[in-house]
Amino acid sequence: MALEFALHRRTGRPLSVLMLDLDHFKQVNDQLGHAMGDEYLRRVASELKGYCRRPTDLLARYGGEEIICLLPETAQPEALQIAERMREAVARLRLANPGSPSGQVTLSIGVATQTGQHPTTDSLLAEADARLYQAKRGGRNRVCSG
Repeated sequence: MALEFALHRRTGRPLSVLMLDLDHFKQVNDQLGHAMGDEYLRRVASELKGYCRRPTDLLARYGGEEIICLLPETAQPEALQIAERMREAVARLRLANPGSPSGQVTLSIGVATQTGQHPTTDSLLAEADARLYQAKRGGRNRVCSG
């Protein structure tokens, strides 16, 4: 991330970050067990990797059920499209989640794009995280950006 952020500062090319979180995922672990939760994480990650097509795109577990996706040279409109396709792909997996209102695992995503306003990688990540929580407060299973 530091390298891509430095490249953005030098070239001015956009850099987008997606912060993804599996909605109501604690209920999967509590009701179906941690082994099933781990299997779900593997299946979701496998599905999401298909949307990181360029060698510099990065998908990584950020902690718990949070995932981060770094999309260098990706402007906000394209990042939003990728995020929405990721959200739809997780819904198509139809993974059971007895603790979710929909009965299935869903995905909330916050999108932030560096266009010069963030002085540090931490501030870019903080914006993506704030957008993620905006998606959560807005009802979950959605994409939000600034």
